[in-house]
Amino acid sequence: MKSRFNLPKMERGVKLLLQGMGIDINNEQFAETPQRVARLFIELLSPPASNWKTFPTDYRGIVLLRNHRVVGLCPHHLQPVLMKVHVAYIPKKRALGLSKLARAVEERLSMPVLQEELTQGVADSLDAHLEPTGLAVIISGEHGCMQTRGIESTGDVVTTVLRGVFLNVPAAREELFNTIGRP
Repeated sequence: MKSRFNLPKMERGVKLLLQGMGIDINNEQFAETPQRVARLFIELLSPPASNWKTFPTDYRGIVLLRNHRVVGLCPHHLQPVLMKVHVAYIPKKRALGLSKLARAVEERLSMPVLQEELTQGVADSLDAHLEPTGLAVIISGEHGCMQTRGIESTGDVVTTVLRGVFLNVPAAREELFNTIGRP
């Protein structure tokens, strides 16, 4: 399978960036930096493939992946975003293999992505494959671009998508947040 990444072009880009910063790329300390940075981005943007195999179920409680940690890239600054993800659903007729909840998040990290779009995209994918009674995707992210420049905030940004009973039934929403613990 052919990679979508052009390693030589990525390495040339990093080399130009270093030169633009006035760095001598012949300095031994920076000699392999273009290759290292290119491999870093390839690794960050190569999530594992997911399959959406579902199983019939009579279970009607909350299925929750709590505190799943992922690293994304901000599309504006290419800075890392360290995220803690909670994905919950209440099955209607079908359940997803448990590891697939994590993969549903990670497969959307193949490109730099806004946290809001990641939250919405994970919810849309799960909704389409499961048609659950309730669905929640809650992500808190520590954005490198906010921490290292400009405002230099150490806070995290929280985005949520709540659907079905998690949106419309206060008791279900309260049970969800009590189970997660406030992000």
